[in-house]
Amino acid sequence: MELTETNIAKQVLGNIPKIRGLMWEKIKEFQTKLETIDGYVGHEAGTPQGEELQKIAPLKQHIEGGLYTRELFMPKGSIIVSMIHKQNHPSFLLKGELSYLTDDGMVKRVKSPHKVFTKTGTQRVFYVHEDSIWCCVYKTDAQTFEEAEADVYTNDYRELPEELILKNKLLWQESQV
Repeated sequence: MELTETNIAKQVLGNIPKIRGLMWEKIKEFQTKLETIDGYVGHEAGTPQGEELQKIAPLKQHIEGGLYTRELFMPKGSIIVSMIHKQNHPSFLLKGELSYLTDDGMVKRVKSPHKVFTKTGTQRVFYVHEDSIWCCVYKTDAQTFEEAEADVYTNDYRELPEELILKNKLLWQESQV
């Protein structure tokens, strides 16, 4: 069987929902495995983007009028694990083509231009088929990029509203029946 980019994306991203536990826990386990691969570069919410990550996946940020925008370049062939989103917001694929893991555990391949409304609690995992630019827009009163990032993201789902965590636990339990 020929391993097309779509098949690779489905194999890599599609196996995440098969891991036991909440989607956040599944993604964390997947990310922990990625961390063992040579060339892995990570990032924590609310910290400046490191020099190595800036070279690989440059981030452009802007704060004005209560809006925080992030435009991330993602190189072809990369696997990107986002932080967990703490608010609803629009996201846009401005350039390129990629596959991403949806909130319900499906793998979706899209080409630019593409928009998606990201909900609180979402954590994206991307497989990038061609050089891509992903952009998100958030509401915030933050004055610095680090404050804004900490305001709109977390690396730990337990920092999300308790009712959202409970809802996801109930959905997971129902899916196990």
